[in-house]
This record gives sequence, C-alpha cells and structure tokens, in this order.
Amino acid sequence: MVATPIGNLEDITVRAKRILSTVSVIGCENVVRTKTLLQSLGINEQDKQYVVLSDATEDRATVQIVATLNSAQDVVIVSDAGTPLVSDPGFQLVREAFAAGIPTVPIPGPSAVTALASVCPIPLREYRFCGFLAKRGRKRSEQLAQLSVADIPSVLFESPHRVVHTLKDLLDLDMGERSVFLGREMTKRFEEYFYSTLQELYEEFVKRTSIKGEFVLVVDCSHLSKIVWSEEKLCQVLLPYLKPTQVATILAQLTDLTREEAYTNITGRTDDPIPD
Repeated sequence: MVATPIGNLEDITVRAKRILSTVSVIGCENVVRTKTLLQSLGINEQDKQYVVLSDATEDRATVQIVATLNSAQDVVIVSDAGTPLVSDPGFQLVREAFAAGIPTVPIPGPSAVTALASVCPIPLREYRFCGFLAKRGRKRSEQLAQLSVADIPSVLFESPHRVVHTLKDLLDLDMGERSVFLGREMTKRFEEYFYSTLQELYEEFVKRTSIKGEFVLVVDCSHLSKIVWSEEKLCQVLLPYLKPTQVATILAQLTDLTREEAYTNITGRTDDPIPD
C-alpha cells in the first residue's frame, strides 16, 4: 500500500519511488492519473499492468488482484492521492489478502490528515476521523448530529462542490462559535489555511464565486467544557435529525438517564417497549 503525494509531487518518498519502479502490477483509482505520476518520477508507465480499484470496481478488482498475488507476483496499491484506505477504496482487498495469508505492507508517506494536523492550532492529541460525510439522507443527519455533540475534535474531508453546504449544515446545529481549522489545496501552489470560527469560515466561502480544491476541516469541541449539556438541550439539537430511539441511546451515554427513561421523557410513552 503505497502513499503518493497529495499535491506537490516532490513529496514522494525515495522508497515509494523505488517500489513503483520495480513492481509490474498497480492497482489504482485512475489509470491516467497514475501514469502521470509515474511519468513525473521518470518511471516507464508503459511497462506496467493496471487494475482499476475504485468504489465501483472493488469487488472485481479484489478478485483479480488476489489472484495475481497468489501467483507470486507483488502488487502495488495507490489511491489518487495520499495514503490508501484513508477515505479511499481498498479495504475489501486488504481484508481478503490477510484472510489468504498474503503479506500486506504499508509504504508510508503523504496523508492529508497528518499534514493538516502538523500545522493545526486546535489540539489533536486525540480526534474523531469522519472522512467524507454522506451526501444526503438519514446517514448524513446522524453524522452531523454526532459531530455536534462529540467530546473530541472531529476531522473531515469535503469537496469543493459541497463545502459551503456542509458549513451551513453545521451552522444550523448552533455551532457558529466553534473554532475550526481548514486546509485547502494543501502542498499545492495556491494552498490556504483558515483558523476562525465556523461562522466566519462560512462567510468567507459563501461569498466566493469559484471554489476549487479538496478540503480538510477540523471542528473543535473545547466549547463543551463550558456548556452544560442538559437533557433538554441535547433533545433540542438531536431530535430534528434522529429518531427518538437513537436520541435515547445518546442521552443514556451522556447523562445519568437510562435508555428507557430517556425514551419515556422524549415520547411520553411509558407502556410500550423501546423499538430496536
């Protein structure tokens, strides 16, 4: 599993370049992009066999790559940028390889998460990594609600097409005064970093007529030490996005209430059992 640059091609490691030059089979998200990387490194891309390993092809690609590995050939896996499996396809392949007793080795290098963490003014001794939020629906609502009550900082990825929408969703959860740190186009020519409140960050990007690049966002949680999260406040924040049963589960974790007591308080029903 070979980490590749997240932007600046000079960030390739000596070991990664050597491995890429010696292995003949490469699993990758995008063949054209991978060939461009190899060309920039002075590696003959015509000598390689490529297997497309994307979200859409992961089942088929996993079977093909495992068969190649079982024939005693080494295979390199790369994502479009950064470290494989960090919000990129490949988990199914890694699990199948371990089940088959095939050695799986990391070739460490660039990662958007660790790159941002190294310059982040928000303490990240521990954090929740959320990756990309779901685009819509109940899953997204659940993720946003969990993020709003998290007791450690949250790190998430976002695309240029949805970053303003995500910032607005967070504002709607009464998080405007939260400290946030955002990196855009990291390691590239026009990289930017913002350390501000969520409200200020939203105002910065909502006025832009063109938004490009990939984003990594850290949302602080230090405000939680200053706010008493009462049962009433938690219900106010969570009920618009989650079922009563889900809110009851969260309340049982964050308050002295049992799940049954929380559900009764939310619904006013005392006789019916809590649905699973």
